[in-house]
Amino acid sequence: MGLLDKLIKEGAEALKDVASEENKKKAQDLFGSLKDSLEEHAEGLKKAVDELKDELGVPENTASESSASSAYIPEDYDYYADPKSCREKILEVIADEFPHYEVRENVSPTEIGGTGKFMNYSIVVYDGSLPKLFIMIIGKTTTAHREYRWSRQEAEKRGYTFLNFVEHYPNTAEYIKDRLHKYL
Repeated sequence: MGLLDKLIKEGAEALKDVASEENKKKAQDLFGSLKDSLEEHAEGLKKAVDELKDELGVPENTASESSASSAYIPEDYDYYADPKSCREKILEVIADEFPHYEVRENVSPTEIGGTGKFMNYSIVVYDGSLPKLFIMIIGKTTTAHREYRWSRQEAEKRGYTFLNFVEHYPNTAEYIKDRLHKYL
């Protein structure tokens, strides 16, 4: 029985006999503990959601506000008028901001020692001959594919930084620069 279940059960039992002040106090204490426990779980869930948003490359504030108000998306941004793909924007930012790094596209995980069936890394940034950053450009359901997970695990298992950019998000140059500057 989990902590929440136990607290609810004990609180319900205490409420059965609320005639005594002692039981009223016990019920109040138990429900107070339940409230505190729920708040702790809510904070943990919020942290997990924030980590997932960062992993997937979701710009800040998009979950609770309209995308037009995001710090990375100008109010007049037109999703359909932007002719550049996510890949083109990333490559352009790397060339402008990090010209000293080498960039390779569609790199197989076998190049870092992986064996098996994998999804190729969209972009790998190298510092000399050493991989520095692995980037996957993904769609809405890509993370559900085992080949994607195996590729991600292969990079992380070897200690490399791994980033996702979601193809159908705006991925403005400012957003891409901000994310890459955190890791390069």
